[in-house]
Amino acid sequence: MKRLLKKACIPFTLLLSILISSQAIPATPAIAAEPAVNDDWTRFPLIAHALGGIDGVDYTNSLEAFQTNYDKGQRLFEVDFSITKDGLLAARHDWMGYLATKFEQDIPANKLEEPLTLKEFKSYKILENYTPLSFADVARLSKKYPDVYFITDTKETDPELVKQQFTVIRDTANRIDPTILDRFIPEIYSPEMLDIVRDIIPFKHVIFSLYLTSMEPAEVVQYVKEHDVHVVAMPEERATKSFIKDLNDIGVVTYVHSLNKVKDVKKLMRMGVHGVYTDFLSYKDLGIDEAPLIAAGQTDAQQSAANLTTQAPSLTTAAADTVTGQTTAAPTTWEKIKLLLGQLFNS
Repeated sequence: MKRLLKKACIPFTLLLSILISSQAIPATPAIAAEPAVNDDWTRFPLIAHALGGIDGVDYTNSLEAFQTNYDKGQRLFEVDFSITKDGLLAARHDWMGYLATKFEQDIPANKLEEPLTLKEFKSYKILENYTPLSFADVARLSKKYPDVYFITDTKETDPELVKQQFTVIRDTANRIDPTILDRFIPEIYSPEMLDIVRDIIPFKHVIFSLYLTSMEPAEVVQYVKEHDVHVVAMPEERATKSFIKDLNDIGVVTYVHSLNKVKDVKKLMRMGVHGVYTDFLSYKDLGIDEAPLIAAGQTDAQQSAANLTTQAPSLTTAAADTVTGQTTAAPTTWEKIKLLLGQLFNS
């Protein structure tokens, strides 16, 4: 018996150390990989801005816009997120009244210039035809379409608001499926924001977006080189030939936003820009065959699909944006040890 216990000691010790180490990992943050050196999603030169235009209308961030542009071959989507009155995330560019007018939404005058609750936001159809989305809805789309990447444009730079936004993103993804975060790419607007976001979610991919920073080109080049950032997005007016060359020279991929004329896109690409955000342009418009780009992602998509253990809930599930019900608590380290001891001595 003593010899058996002695032989069992080493493997049991290894198991015990593994259990204790795993117990030390916080349960709240979503599990995501370290930032990748190669960003496979950048094989797509087009980014569908605000989920892409639909019927000649931009900025809808709607379900129908996503579906329409997915069918056109888009796989890389930017989506706007704004904080709702009840602290959740709505796929809306901002809460200013002009959007209600643009989208023909009969929002009361006293609420036109302030955040709505998520329930209120989702109660107003866009142009009477299109479905507003929450972050939870977009997360479920990510689960349903494992060959798609979503770029988040959260717009806020205040540290507390950034923390609030990305905590919602983390906690929502944890409820739906943490692995989807490998296909979410946050737009980062400042060095400080990158630190805050990575403390909450160690995103696999990020974009350093320049539209809210006054950093000079040389500062940007130095910063992304030192901080493991491989993609930079910028407004057209900041895309100078020398700046693009300096970024290309250190292996950084560049995107410019938002362009809807073929000649403008081709001019930038000749200058060395990799891709653009667009509302209405398709790969066909640019003479690009998207089939190989999409096919290249099929293996990754199939692997992601294999990791899904439950079928995606309906986008109309009312409880999806709040924590409801009870979950079974995970066994403690001691409970796991007792289970292993029982198995050891009863075998």
